[in-house]
Amino acid sequence: MIRFIDVCFSYGDIPVLTDLNFSIDNGVMWLRGANGTGKSTAIHLALGLLRPLSGCVEAPGVASAVFQEDRLCDQLTAVANVRLGLGRKAGNSEILAELAQAGLSEEDAYRQVNNLSGGQRRRVALVRALMRDSDILCLDEPYTGVDSESLGALIDYTLIRIRNRSVLLACHDQDVAERFSSSIVDLGPRSDDDPI
Repeated sequence: MIRFIDVCFSYGDIPVLTDLNFSIDNGVMWLRGANGTGKSTAIHLALGLLRPLSGCVEAPGVASAVFQEDRLCDQLTAVANVRLGLGRKAGNSEILAELAQAGLSEEDAYRQVNNLSGGQRRRVALVRALMRDSDILCLDEPYTGVDSESLGALIDYTLIRIRNRSVLLACHDQDVAERFSSSIVDLGPRSDDDPI
């Protein structure tokens, strides 16, 4: 369960979120808005990385996340990066199976992630978050850099793995967000150059 109650947040004198209210329990909440409207800020608040200036954020339980940046350890392999984020023991075969479902070959799974493409790195970050035993999942632009040909299969994989979790999804792509059959929190006005 994730609940925002009258949440306000500012960066210095710049207000970002004002009296934000929503809740989600075992489902997906799509945070929609143009750049700068507070999507990532809301995710950081849900994860406890930021504190609201006023109001309350309730997000009990274990959380996992895919951030806008991959946050991988470049010197480690894809398999090692996934294992590092699990918080539990997992064998190579289990991790390899998940990476394969996400579209990463076994050969690439044993490469250092600094030798992988942006889309491959994104798959590693996504698998790491999805394999973690968590109640809450925060996905901040989770498919950045993923080619359109494999995007559908990666979304299908994600949908299987998010069952019975409360999910915050920050995503500019309406077609992607609608695949999640999500509820919507509209965080701000849409600009001409950013229609979502």
